[in-house]
Amino acid sequence: MHNFNVDHKYKFQTRIGNWFEEWELDETKKKDYLKNRQNGQLASIVKDQKTNFSLRLASLTYPKDEYIHFGFHIMLQNLKTQGFLSIDIQERLKINEEAYNVTTAPTAQSTVRSVFVVVPYNKEPNYFGDDILHYGQHFRILANPRISNNKTFYLHSLPQTPTRCAKISRKQEVCAIESDVFNTVWKLEHSDPKIRFEMEGQPIRIDDVVLVKHSFTQHWLASDDIVYQNDFGREREVFVHSYQCLNKTQNLIAEKEGRTTIDIPLRNQEPQNLWKFFVATKQSQQFDESVMDDNRNVKNLMIRVKQQITGKGSYGLRGLAKVFFEMDQNNNGVVEYDDFKWGLRNFGLNLSEDETKMIFQTFDKNNNGKIEFNEFLDAFRLQMSDKRLYFVQRAYASIEQRAGKVTLDTMGRTINVKEHPDVLKGYKTERQVFQEFVSHWNKAQPDKVIQFQEFGEFYQDVSSAIEQDETFEAILKKSWNL
Repeated sequence: MHNFNVDHKYKFQTRIGNWFEEWELDETKKKDYLKNRQNGQLASIVKDQKTNFSLRLASLTYPKDEYIHFGFHIMLQNLKTQGFLSIDIQERLKINEEAYNVTTAPTAQSTVRSVFVVVPYNKEPNYFGDDILHYGQHFRILANPRISNNKTFYLHSLPQTPTRCAKISRKQEVCAIESDVFNTVWKLEHSDPKIRFEMEGQPIRIDDVVLVKHSFTQHWLASDDIVYQNDFGREREVFVHSYQCLNKTQNLIAEKEGRTTIDIPLRNQEPQNLWKFFVATKQSQQFDESVMDDNRNVKNLMIRVKQQITGKGSYGLRGLAKVFFEMDQNNNGVVEYDDFKWGLRNFGLNLSEDETKMIFQTFDKNNNGKIEFNEFLDAFRLQMSDKRLYFVQRAYASIEQRAGKVTLDTMGRTINVKEHPDVLKGYKTERQVFQEFVSHWNKAQPDKVIQFQEFGEFYQDVSSAIEQDETFEAILKKSWNL
């Protein structure tokens, strides 16, 4: 009787007389895999490299007044999806010109794919005589040159056809294209229809909610909750389509054709058409972008790393420290190169193998293949000012006075997340702020007493990521009811 439990080395498809055919094929595939991995040619590696290329930090303009100027590096947020206009440089459209897809991405971090430049339309004179962008003035939205190795890509749209339309919604297509045509020209209109015509020619303020109108087709830029899956995750489709309240009037046909009617000032726009500018809120968000791509010396690399850590928010440095603490199984504060490399990658820092080795060798002063990770973290830690230290001391004393002792448990019951600045501004929910605070403490025992030194070290890491004294003080005051 045949024994079906025998572990066969071949299947029934194997040719008679060559029992090692599948084994030989597996060995060949393994050799090809190892060769491609060594040369960095695996599909997964190539995909990660392209993704990291698009997620490099980019500079935003730190404004000197309240207006949008030509040359500003800005981000555009859609009020419906709450996502930011972004280019997917990995998805090239199947047309004759070099063009790439555009989406709204759920991230507030300024990267090369989400930062655009406001540039004038130079084929018509500037009737305003200044460099401020005005309502009704033609302009272009230029992609960050670093996204495409200094090529010039403009935000572009064209009339809807059966072969050229948005992939999912089938509405008027929007993409980033390397063409100097009128289809890349836009203008802004005020979001309030009652004063829209009166605002024509007025300078645009940074805080204005605007409509971005395509000058050729006379319809507005839009984004909706239409999921667009790409290499960056679940994003939202961008297209040109006018979302107006459905007043049943005879002017609807004329408006669809792009003609101005007397009914337009009375028609409100839906959130799909509403956009808001984002610029730098602190000086550190505006920087020399050439430093971010220069990997010839450690100083520039460390600047890049610091920018990426700061971009993670106020707990950025604390989060990186926690990654290394969890890797330190021996509790000796030392990590080897592989742990250091994967620690940075797990935290989300985009560095190549050569860049990681360069930084590691700088801190490996004994050349023994190990570094003290606290020494590496100290390179990004800033000494707290006496004013900031005073508020940290007050916070610790307040918790101790109300709860008797300072532990992770008593802090969790005492902290006031309702008044946290991120909650008040709508950036995060109360639950998100609370979980973020608790997760950045390395405490397996919630009832263990936290001494002031450890409490101060925690807020030193937070302080290092916050430039403005007022912001740091507000976090402590609101969190601990000072």
